[in-house]
Amino acid sequence: MLSAMSGRRIIVTGGTGALGSEIVGVFLDAGDTVVVPWIVGAEAEALSERFAEAAAAERLRLLEADVSDEAGAALAAKAAGSDLAVLVNGVGGFAGGDAVADTPLDVWDRLWRMNVRTAVAMSRAAAPLLSARGGGAIVNVASQAAFDGPAGIAAYAASKAGVVALTRSLQNELAADGVRVNAVVPTTIDTPANRAAMPDADFAAWTPPARIAGVILWLASDAAASVRGGMLPV
Repeated sequence: MLSAMSGRRIIVTGGTGALGSEIVGVFLDAGDTVVVPWIVGAEAEALSERFAEAAAAERLRLLEADVSDEAGAALAAKAAGSDLAVLVNGVGGFAGGDAVADTPLDVWDRLWRMNVRTAVAMSRAAAPLLSARGGGAIVNVASQAAFDGPAGIAAYAASKAGVVALTRSLQNELAADGVRVNAVVPTTIDTPANRAAMPDADFAAWTPPARIAGVILWLASDAAASVRGGMLPV
């Protein structure tokens, strides 16, 4: 059983996406207040409508901010304030289908910005708040591709390998302050976008976003207090 967690402040980046919205939902169900930075207005509006009751009660707080930039990350951290207990770095992107020699450098740059730079910027902004309160949790979203290195998606795999390295380094840096840093490691996530991109795939083998969100909630709870620097396959 998860320990009581109500009253905490949570930041979920990428919270308007297919996985992110499920993550937002499990924390709201746990009684937490969730800050979600956004850059696409229609997605923010859809999230607000989905969790209208929480939005009306100001337990869902939407903030226009690009967290790949230092200023946007600082805004998100400020919105959570000194009660920040958990940061979920859920922003991410995918591109693939080409060999390394055929993948334009701007694709490498774009995936690095979405998958690594956002996590770095938000962790830099949030870590002082977590350390000051004597502890908390950071949960990153990596990928099995970071370990397998499949052909044709090197740019994506390399960016997610960056998330793995960031997770381990942050844990080593923040452990003395009581901050736990872990990552979930999904295979293919069962989202509408992935189904559209791979219509002939076996969807039954994919991981539902709600299942990943449940693991993230657990990693952020006292029940996972001994899990540090972990890479949890989901």
